[in-house]
Amino acid sequence: MEFKVKRRALVAALPVTGGLVPALDAAAASLSAYYLFLADGPRGCEDCYVPLLVVRQSLEQTSASGQDTAIVLITTYERDSIWKVERDVPLAAADVSARERIVRLRGRRYRYQEIAPGEVLRLRPFGPNASGGPR
Repeated sequence: MEFKVKRRALVAALPVTGGLVPALDAAAASLSAYYLFLADGPRGCEDCYVPLLVVRQSLEQTSASGQDTAIVLITTYERDSIWKVERDVPLAAADVSARERIVRLRGRRYRYQEIAPGEVLRLRPFGPNASGGPR
């Protein structure tokens, strides 16, 4: 099943100064979001900081298109809080294996799992530039 996140709702709900997604436009109505889980062993507390990948089209569509894309990469603390947000992170279509549900990012291999909009929207601010903390 493919979950879609309404773009405006996601931007409004995530407490990121300057907005989460650059150049909001009426033509692009939705995003796909995926948690990334290390396919290899973690280094240190790497498994505490779970990446959340947000893309304009599904990873399967990205892979099939053969066209590289830019993503929003949100580092979460234990899938509870937003630790860091990075915009316009490059993702090569060749780095997505839809059949295996594997994505390669920054030299690491991750299994990806698509998530429901509610999971994205419930994230709380946390980290060096946010108020609050883990629950």
